[in-house]
Amino acid sequence: MRRHIAVIDPGVRVPELDCFNRMSRRSRLPTTYHLPALFGMDSLLRAEDGLAGVVVLGSGASVNDALPWQDALSAWLRPRLDGGTPFLGLCYGHQLGAHLLGGAVDYLSPDRQKLVGMREIRLHDNVLWGEAVAGRLMVSHRETVVRLPDRCRVVGTSPEVAVEAFAHETLPIWGFQAHPEATPAFARNNGVPFDEDPSVLAFGHALVDGFLDRVVALAGTG
Repeated sequence: MRRHIAVIDPGVRVPELDCFNRMSRRSRLPTTYHLPALFGMDSLLRAEDGLAGVVVLGSGASVNDALPWQDALSAWLRPRLDGGTPFLGLCYGHQLGAHLLGGAVDYLSPDRQKLVGMREIRLHDNVLWGEAVAGRLMVSHRETVVRLPDRCRVVGTSPEVAVEAFAHETLPIWGFQAHPEATPAFARNNGVPFDEDPSVLAFGHALVDGFLDRVVALAGTG
């Protein structure tokens, strides 16, 4: 079976089809789309053959909720993380990856205030994007990674959030607290104020594209 990248959308309200479609158009490997919170795990279980990489998008749920669909997704994902399947976690996906590897996730503040908008992120040098760089990414979250798992390191920070991005030291695992995949449609779906030129989102898209290209390289299909 031809290799493919599974894009998992754990949204509990509105599927982020616009974000998936942009990734699908850009990816050199076929992509599949899965909605475990809304429709269960069947599509993921059918897509296991030929799995080359996994992207987990955002969600209104918390990784600490331990809902049945979350337990099922975690049970499916954990062995793939341990087995070296390339993984990119975005917002909820970032927190889920850290949580499954032994880290901790908690609210940003005692009042559980939600941060929304565009935020300046500083990234250290990394194989996905090259040299250290800074840029603005869309954010929409109440929680954050408060303790990194063992063998993971911070590769992105901001004044607001200490762990903006992390990478595993030996496995192809990356997470971003922000939404580098965001599009104007994503902003509308999630009530994020956004009246800027859409070209400002290109910085984030390049980060996602770096992962898609990395999957191709690791799969030996490029």
